[in-house]
Amino acid sequence: MYYRVEEDTLFLLDHVRPRGRILEIGAGSGYISFSLARMGYDVTATDIDDDAIEHMKDVVEREKIDVRVIKSDLFDDVDGEFDTIIFNPPYLPGDADEDVAIYGGREGEEVIYRFLKDAYAHLKNEGSIFIILSSYNNVERMKERFNNYEFRMLDRKNFFFHSIYVYELKKR
Repeated sequence: MYYRVEEDTLFLLDHVRPRGRILEIGAGSGYISFSLARMGYDVTATDIDDDAIEHMKDVVEREKIDVRVIKSDLFDDVDGEFDTIIFNPPYLPGDADEDVAIYGGREGEEVIYRFLKDAYAHLKNEGSIFIILSSYNNVERMKERFNNYEFRMLDRKNFFFHSIYVYELKKR
């Protein structure tokens, strides 16, 4: 089952400042990718989930939206560099085998770490990554571990049990 449009999806889309070639990793329903493609952007959408891939391909065909859809575990089947990379990761602590769309590993950061490790090679030098992080994540530790990125928090949204943040990352 793929990730549907939720508040974090809309929050992220509100803060994305796209340019050039766009890659959305873990696109789920494809909402962000489809929205940007309708604005005329060159978009590639990926997901690991077969239902998400089938759904996105159906929407692309039915609505004649120009989005390349690729089944991929993060960057495994992605080639090239992009100006904008977007990721609304599974950031909650928990077993990814239970629900890969929301659980990012025991600490909620394992998938994000894999993403950040590989994203660097796919991001153009002047490009930007737009990512959702959570108060469940240790962002300071993440900044230290991935000091090849400049982290800039764009906004924060508070919920009853946690907060989410939109960050823009650039290469140092």
